[in-house]
Amino acid sequence: MKRILLSLVLCTLLSGLSAQFNTKAARLRAHLDILAGDSLLGRGFGTPQGEQAAAYIAQAFEAAGIEPLLAEYSHHFNYRQGILNIAGQNVVGLIRGSDPDLKDEYIVLGAHYDHLGWEIEEGDTVVYNGADDNASGSSALIEIARNLSQNREKLGRSVVLIAFDGEENGLIGSTFFIEDQVLELQKIQAMFSLDMVGMYEANEGLNLSGIKLLNDAEFLTGKLAERCNLVVRKANSAIEQRTDTAPFGEIGIAAIHANTGLKSPYHKPGDDAHLLDYEGMALICNYLSAVSMELSNSEVVSELEAPDPEALQQKGPGVFRAGLRIRVGSAYHNYKKEFFQGKSIFATGAGLFTQIRLGRSFTLQPELLYETAGSRHQDGNFRSHALTAPLSLLLTTPTEGLVRAHLQLGGYYSHKFAGRIGDRSIDFKNTYTSEEYGLCLGFGMKVVNMHYDLIIKQGLNSLLRKENGAKISQRAIYFTMGYSF
Repeated sequence: MKRILLSLVLCTLLSGLSAQFNTKAARLRAHLDILAGDSLLGRGFGTPQGEQAAAYIAQAFEAAGIEPLLAEYSHHFNYRQGILNIAGQNVVGLIRGSDPDLKDEYIVLGAHYDHLGWEIEEGDTVVYNGADDNASGSSALIEIARNLSQNREKLGRSVVLIAFDGEENGLIGSTFFIEDQVLELQKIQAMFSLDMVGMYEANEGLNLSGIKLLNDAEFLTGKLAERCNLVVRKANSAIEQRTDTAPFGEIGIAAIHANTGLKSPYHKPGDDAHLLDYEGMALICNYLSAVSMELSNSEVVSELEAPDPEALQQKGPGVFRAGLRIRVGSAYHNYKKEFFQGKSIFATGAGLFTQIRLGRSFTLQPELLYETAGSRHQDGNFRSHALTAPLSLLLTTPTEGLVRAHLQLGGYYSHKFAGRIGDRSIDFKNTYTSEEYGLCLGFGMKVVNMHYDLIIKQGLNSLLRKENGAKISQRAIYFTMGYSF
């Protein structure tokens, strides 16, 4: 503890070209006692207690001299989850820069304020207070805002401060901030997400994922950190996908995740305010205030190409995803000119899929699968093994969120490489064709990263070669379950 107190003193004495900052640990503790207090019941997304947390942060911004970016501090949005319509709000403040050539560009500092809420366990109310995750980041955001507001005349670029809602439910607030284009996104030079910054000493430093996307990364993580006697434990160029950096990074903005690590009661009821390292948090606030000041005056913040405004109109988050899926169901032969059809057998499949977003409501889905299909046969079960390549267009519900439904229509091509009728091999050379093509249709839903579908396949060509007479096509119905990365 003495070492950290000395660090705070050195950071203010040796600030050099950067402004001097002296964040008070007591202020941080006061914010945490409220935001992570039992009375806010875990700040669940869409709850009255979440609204109270947002109101507290807005009041703290106002008290620090931060003006609202919009007509008010709240950026309101509505999120649909199944039949529910959840009202959420980001809290957004602005500190205007003073450089006439830079003030219309932005450095964004963000932290989510929501957490997991509460649950009933064996008749008792269990509250997830979320002190480290992420009342620590929200409190640090308030104090960094205070530091920068008190030195606003030294800011070149403007600084936007955002307390995000709905992060725990799927980065909802930050996604809406991007989709609603609350700012001119092409003017955002860098974004920081403070998510879990309360365990500096326990984790032996600060992690900065994505910091190496910035031109001055070596200085920021080296000399500037040393000037504040702060240890940067990890620095890389990877944009973290599990926090509010992801929606910014996906459109080409340098997005940095500041955190102290997972030596913390992560997502447990024991994540309480008294466990946090407030002197370490104060040190982090001083350092990130200095980083923000440096970036606000840098000639070039990052070499990343600015987002294209026209492309942003079409592009939603998660434009490309890939995953694995398995399917089980039944298959049978359809005799096109007969009054009967074959009896079904058990059918399976597994393989890879990708999804490419074409807009808010349309997704292209290529797949590569191993499948079995066939039908009961007078000589025993007819079962073929094939590599199948479906290509489908998905019409999805336009609202982003944890749950999205879709309709699916497409086609497929299969190459059968083996099979048996009873105890003998299928003759693909003389009797049966090894090629199959047809239509597939279905419906399903995505729940977070899980995908569930009901798919019907109808072959269009005959399984028998032309010289063998009867026209037989393959039909199948599958229940499919997949996971996207």
